[in-house]
Amino acid sequence: MFKILVIGAVQTTKHTINQLLKYDFNIVGVLGHEPANVARVSGWCDLKTLAKNNDLPYKGFIKINDQENLDWATEKQPDIIFAVGFSQLMSQSWLEMPKLGCIGFHPTHLPKGRGRAPLAWIVLEQATGSASFFLMGEGADDGPIFVQKTFEIEQNDDATSAELKIEKAIIESLDIWLPKLKMGEWNPVPQEELEASWYGKRAPEDGRISWENSAHSIDRLIKASSLPHPGSYTYFKDSKIVIWKSSVEKNIPIQGVTGRVLLIDSTKGYLVQCGEGLIWLENIDLPSDIKLQVGDKLGYNVEDEIFQIKLILKNLANE
Repeated sequence: MFKILVIGAVQTTKHTINQLLKYDFNIVGVLGHEPANVARVSGWCDLKTLAKNNDLPYKGFIKINDQENLDWATEKQPDIIFAVGFSQLMSQSWLEMPKLGCIGFHPTHLPKGRGRAPLAWIVLEQATGSASFFLMGEGADDGPIFVQKTFEIEQNDDATSAELKIEKAIIESLDIWLPKLKMGEWNPVPQEELEASWYGKRAPEDGRISWENSAHSIDRLIKASSLPHPGSYTYFKDSKIVIWKSSVEKNIPIQGVTGRVLLIDSTKGYLVQCGEGLIWLENIDLPSDIKLQVGDKLGYNVEDEIFQIKLILKNLANE
């Protein structure tokens, strides 16, 4: 029986552990990421409680490559390490520790979409996703693949619904592969390098809306930035407002100034003019003392703001 060590931080890690338990694998330890601020880790999951409820040895970590974590894991003498659902780079010591190897996970249809923030990117691009389990090496998400279960990102999918599709695909992919692994099958298929593509890092500030963009691109950005991400945002007067849900309007024959609220509907929300097309904004986090009205303009007029700042600086210099 293989001795399995699991490292992770999020819901995908939880589903992997549950599937390993379902097929009676010997999990000799769980290393769970315990960040100082769990709100900054999208989809963070309490693996400590999960491990405790299943009588699994557990250790929390902040930096995975700290020597105490390596020592703890080495004592478990794992045959296989599942490193699923955290973004820290693992040192070569981890890759060399298990007898068979380290297995990673990525929610894109590898070799396409290697790299950072895959959930946000596949929603933003409305791309095909996949629960891909692969043998880790020195490169990023480029190892040979054990199993893939694809799924489609539909027009109405946001990060929340896409994450549910990822979780479903993880369960289905492990239902296919784990029985084979339990029988000793170890035959990952190399990725096709000529088809490889990469995603770069995304940060909370990448959710800022530029109203000059098209309604379609803004709608995709809002959907990609929704939970478990920190949300897409814009500015109104001196406040930052976060927008969680949106839809493109194609039928109303109205046009206005880019960024202005054109209509308000109790069901659909606020209709705003984009650089091209119209968008309904729903589920908006507004300060309690602010109420959007028809005619209000979202975002900053940068040149006007710079002019006002220069006037203030000029007046201060003349005092």
